[in-house]
Parts: sequence; C-alpha cells; structure tokens
Amino acid sequence: MVKTLKDHLIDTFDDMTQEYVKKFKSKLCNRSQEPRVRRGAIEKIKDSLDLTDLMVDTFTSIGAVTVTIEILQAINCNEQAVSLSKATEQTGERGSANVTPGNSSAPSNGQQFIDKHRIQLIERVRNVDAILDELLVKMIISQEEYDKIRSKSTPTEKMREIFSGPMISAGNAGKLALYEALMKSHPPLMKDLGAQ
Repeated sequence: MVKTLKDHLIDTFDDMTQEYVKKFKSKLCNRSQEPRVRRGAIEKIKDSLDLTDLMVDTFTSIGAVTVTIEILQAINCNEQAVSLSKATEQTGERGSANVTPGNSSAPSNGQQFIDKHRIQLIERVRNVDAILDELLVKMIISQEEYDKIRSKSTPTEKMREIFSGPMISAGNAGKLALYEALMKSHPPLMKDLGAQ
C-alpha cells in the first residue's frame, strides 16, 4: 500500500527523539508566518498522530510537509528533513522541496517560481476558475473567498485578488498549491515561464 503524505509525516515524528519533538513544537509555536499555530493547540498534542493532524489541519497535507521540512532544518534535524523530502517526492503529490543540509530557509521550487513570476502570472493566466477550484478543494481558500474572486470581471483582476488575499494568508502552503494548480491548468504557460 502506497504511503500518503500524512503517513510520511507520522513516520518522521515517530523517528524523532522527545528532545527534538519538544524543539519542533517550540519552533512551530514561534513561527511568524501565517497561518500560525496557537500555543494551546500545541500543548494538547500527545503523540505523533496528534502532531500530524495539527500540521495537516493548519497547513493542508502539502503545506504541512513543506513547513515540517523548514522546521526540521531550523532545529538541525537535517537527516529527517532530507528523508521526508525524498519520501514525499515519490508520492507524486508535491514538488521537490529543494532540501540541502544546513539550509534552514530553502523554500520549494514551486514557491520560488510563484514569487519570481508573480507579475507574468497576473497578466497571462486566463483560466482562473480552474485554479480557484483547486485552491478550494485543498482548503487554501474558503467558499466566501472563492465566490468573491469569481465575481471579478477579468482574469487579471481575479489573479490580482488571489495574490493580495489568499496567497498572503496561506503563506508557503498557498504558493505551493497555486503552483500545482497552474501546472495542471496552464502547462504551456508554466513551461514558457520556467524557461526564462
């Protein structure tokens, strides 16, 4: 049976010593990017399953893996970070996390791509509804945000709204989800931008 992203997260947390789990929770609690995790939620965690559920509920499955890798690197659990990155790349559910030992701020290629090509994406993406559908399914945006963005009259306005709202509140998880939605709905555009 093929393991899910959640299974890989549970395995990663199970392999960590109690000391490193404590450091992980502390770093997670002090994380400044949105969405943030409240101290009360972290204090309720009893085991690896609880921690995984909290991560997935907060960041989505894909985002949870990305944030976990970032925190693992920050607390010098580089072996676990590399192992999780390799294991989750094979599921086909997420892009390469660009993990290198000792590099605590290595964002995924997808996140870098979204940051780098923001202006071109706002100007050139046409099928925004397909992207909104993906972001809604992955719970990056709410139904209210979905309806608000869809009500905009042009694709450019819709994309601008995505970047000014959900991409700010969802942080890295949102950028990764947007990247994956664009790869599905606009492969020629993504290939063109990727070649720049």
